[in-house]
Amino acid sequence: MKFKSIALTLFTASIVSILGTTAAQAASLSVLADGLDNPRNFDFDTEGNIYLTTSGKGGTGEDGRCVPSPSSQFIPLCAGNTGSLLKIGTDGSTSTVIPDLASLALTPFGEQAAGPADFKFDSKGNAYLLMGYAGNPATSGDILQSPTLGKLFEVDLVNGALGREVADFAQYEVENNPDGSDLITNPYAMTIKDNTAFVVDGGANVIWKTALDKGGIEKVAAFPILPVDQSELEFPSFEPPGEIPDGEQPSDAPGLPAINGQGGDTEAPSGPPEGEEASQDFPITFQSVPTGITQSPNGDFTVAEYSYFPYPEGRARLYSVDDDLNINEKYTNGGDGFTQLTGTAYDEDGSLYVLQHMNTSEWKNILQGGEVIGDISSSIIKVAADGTRETIWNGNGLEAASGLTYRDGALYTANRARLADVGQLVKIDLGKGGDKPTKVPEPASILGLLGVAAAGAASKYSKRKRQEEKLEEILDKVEVL
Repeated sequence: MKFKSIALTLFTASIVSILGTTAAQAASLSVLADGLDNPRNFDFDTEGNIYLTTSGKGGTGEDGRCVPSPSSQFIPLCAGNTGSLLKIGTDGSTSTVIPDLASLALTPFGEQAAGPADFKFDSKGNAYLLMGYAGNPATSGDILQSPTLGKLFEVDLVNGALGREVADFAQYEVENNPDGSDLITNPYAMTIKDNTAFVVDGGANVIWKTALDKGGIEKVAAFPILPVDQSELEFPSFEPPGEIPDGEQPSDAPGLPAINGQGGDTEAPSGPPEGEEASQDFPITFQSVPTGITQSPNGDFTVAEYSYFPYPEGRARLYSVDDDLNINEKYTNGGDGFTQLTGTAYDEDGSLYVLQHMNTSEWKNILQGGEVIGDISSSIIKVAADGTRETIWNGNGLEAASGLTYRDGALYTANRARLADVGQLVKIDLGKGGDKPTKVPEPASILGLLGVAAAGAASKYSKRKRQEEKLEEILDKVEVL
């Protein structure tokens, strides 16, 4: 089974990076757009305007367009038309280019949405929009009634509408299941080289190749699984999920991205390591969960992975993929990897930047349903050609971010990228104009961290009670799959 990704975001309190405090050039963070619903990937036009996808916040569930989440203890995933494509002008204005796009999110709070996932221009100025998904298209399509999910479209920017359908990744997954695991798809990010789109899918655990003029799937390759000894993993102890709809059993462990799963001949042990207690058993999954892709200076592609539940710290990998979809791991550093990567970018000097969605396993910081109880700081790490790392930015306003683009001495990313109403697009100016190096933002004090933890604990029960009451209300109204 795979923990298929819906998507990924919220609060702050800078912590010491697990990679260690390092020197970085003077940098500053500014907010370009705020109050967004699950912002994701984006691109610049020739004039410097930004076209940003927002995955929306799903629906209310009142129309019955809901299915059980495969990753969040059967909190309903409900469909709505709340996704959008936005334009952020060079003058700072924000306008909606295409409204009312399909969206699928955890209800009632609209978190972890799938919908508009990425937007890119080709070299001729043609525009393309990638739509994510969050479940099994073989069984959920008729219920969700959102036929644009899991597809790639050409975009008519003049009229503000989806145009020609280029590729249907969801249907290909149903018919071919290229990674040999369960049927879930979630196209998450893409890049365009010449006349070809290369798309990473955190649900199907693959990279897709599609010719933009001809359409369809030209080629697909699955990312390798990573067997990890159970003794190396740290597990949460979840409360039992409560009553499960008749005929349904949890298909995967609870947690954020429903994107990875076991594959090949690897056996997936269940439960915590021997001697540790847990309230329920769940499978360990070993799949890659690719979430970021960018073209490297040599013409190949660098792909980042989020990794599998329980998202072990320091185990996320980077891959090099060529035009024929041959996949090789890079920057292994003896197995010392990253944590929950969601973006990659190169600067004009050929230096690689990678984005850690969170610096620690996400289940430590966010409860089921999205309540933040810990530190969800993100960090950006610069990786030299020999694998040497330098932390450029850590926390200090950067929280559960996703997607990374470099342009003219600055990095851009979607901040709080998995929550409704509070998402942002931010710019981090790297200060490459000769500024003296400074340390990365300092972590919050121990007292500050204790204060955050105490506040989270105090609000946990009242908020969770309201959430449970709302969920019961929704489940009474809709018939989940």
